[in-house]
Amino acid sequence: MQAESLPTARVSFFFAVFTFLALAPSLSAQHFTCGMQPRSTDHAFLPREAAAASVLNGIEPHGGAHLPFEGYVRGLVVYVQTLNDHKEDASWPLGQLPTWSDDFINRLEEYYTDMSSGRMELDIDVHPGTMVTRNTEDGYVYWALNYGFAIKEILDSLDMIMDFSEYDRWNSESNTYQLREEPDGKVDLLIFVFRSISNSMFMPFSGVSDLGFAGHHFLDSGSDRYVYGGSGQHNDAGSSGLSISFLPGRSTVMNPEYAFASTIHELGHKLFGEGHTNELYGGLGTMANAGNGFAMSSFERHLAGYIQCRELRPGTDTVITLTDYVTTGDAALLPIPQLDRAYFAFEFRGKKSKWDTAPIEGLYVHRIYDSWSKSQKRVQVISAEGAFEWAVDTATGGVQPVRSAPLTGYNRLQSIPIDGRTYWAEGWWGVPSIAFREYRTEIAPWKNPSSTFMWGSDTIVSNVWMRLIDLTDSTATISISYDKPAILSLEEPPLAAGTLGMPYPHPLSSSAAGAYVPFSTARAGHVRLTLHDALGRAIATLSEGQRAEGSHRVFLPVRNLAAGTYQLLLETPDGRSSRLLLITR
Repeated sequence: MQAESLPTARVSFFFAVFTFLALAPSLSAQHFTCGMQPRSTDHAFLPREAAAASVLNGIEPHGGAHLPFEGYVRGLVVYVQTLNDHKEDASWPLGQLPTWSDDFINRLEEYYTDMSSGRMELDIDVHPGTMVTRNTEDGYVYWALNYGFAIKEILDSLDMIMDFSEYDRWNSESNTYQLREEPDGKVDLLIFVFRSISNSMFMPFSGVSDLGFAGHHFLDSGSDRYVYGGSGQHNDAGSSGLSISFLPGRSTVMNPEYAFASTIHELGHKLFGEGHTNELYGGLGTMANAGNGFAMSSFERHLAGYIQCRELRPGTDTVITLTDYVTTGDAALLPIPQLDRAYFAFEFRGKKSKWDTAPIEGLYVHRIYDSWSKSQKRVQVISAEGAFEWAVDTATGGVQPVRSAPLTGYNRLQSIPIDGRTYWAEGWWGVPSIAFREYRTEIAPWKNPSSTFMWGSDTIVSNVWMRLIDLTDSTATISISYDKPAILSLEEPPLAAGTLGMPYPHPLSSSAAGAYVPFSTARAGHVRLTLHDALGRAIATLSEGQRAEGSHRVFLPVRNLAAGTYQLLLETPDGRSSRLLLITR
């Protein structure tokens, strides 16, 4: 093992999961000067709002499982090349650091600063040279050894040139969720990023929140400081680090997009704990067991204490307007009183942030069960396209929906069990149809999607009707009511000034009489509302003339309109706005 006594790069960082195989173009590189000098422990953070410290009807924010959600955390990134790796790659040349190393660390730092609103600072050094293992992957496997043994050898080499005391700042021994900022002898955070793995028996994981060996490995010429590799059962988030590879067994060189995505997830285990929030797919959160995105979900950020979700009152009809969740932290929770610690969550994703990996702008609704156990909390995305029974397509080997099943069925964001096997539907990563938009606006009891759901052997009838009544590029307005369609509880939805609202009902059946089109004007003046076909040709003028300031609506008759896609165009003294209209058979 060769290691040079060079200064290391100073960087900051954090981590969140998803299994995404696409390469992404590198960000512009910034060179970091190296230095292993001790850092000051004086760090400034944005103040925590008083509301964020409160308890939301039993959902308790906590201080972090094995690393803290707030404060200063320092760690070390080590890039690793196995002795048998001879694969050429311009983005990570053999024997060198990846060309994207600086961008990778910058991105991690910025990501967690944004997610935490500045409450966490992660200061990560990068060892200045790629470490090469002493043996080949096959050689380790021959002696029944794996990547964990190789990591221990790397630690021994690093121990000769480094003082690991700078990476021991938090006391997490037997203090899960009650961490203290003081050394405890255990190194806090090491990240090992493997360049390419050709033998999956050497390393079978694309990402794991431990270091691949069981027990303690002592450093610093004594027994006062150690690296804890894990329990030996893998994914022990209480370990001193995490290990990342890319498609192990395929000799594929790590790329920056995968490194970022896998790292934020595995580090997330050290914050949230070993469990996954199960079915949070579609790129809408970080701590699922597959298909994760970048931005934390509102439930995850609430648990971290970074935001305080609005709590709605169950049984009370209301209308709320949500702004972009990722950039503002604006989200709402509706308790389900029939089931303790159960909620609907509402997020408007406007795609305003580069961290927002939702498939499309729109309203996203989650079903949450906040178990008392911190490792067994469950979040499920309610897909706007509904739930179905599925069957295997014998020609392709994939699965296809065969019939609607709002209570007992599965949507494409879930793992689908068929005849004792588990399948993934095409689009499990996330497709536009999962968002609530003009093509699907409502959740209601005994409809698809349904606000009634199965819980164990029980059927929980929430009696909630939820309808998206207005959607712009910056807000989503939702009507929530009980025992009646949401639109009936609000005949004239409130609109921002100068806004063209969503037609209701919508989508509109060609057999219906018509729909109401709401709009508002910021000031009095000439207003024109027209209907255009899919080619942009004006086919009807619905309203034209002087209008007073305020809210208005006009009736759109459906007769003589074929099923298809249309566009509504509103022209006022303050500008133009448009909205899609769908007419079904």
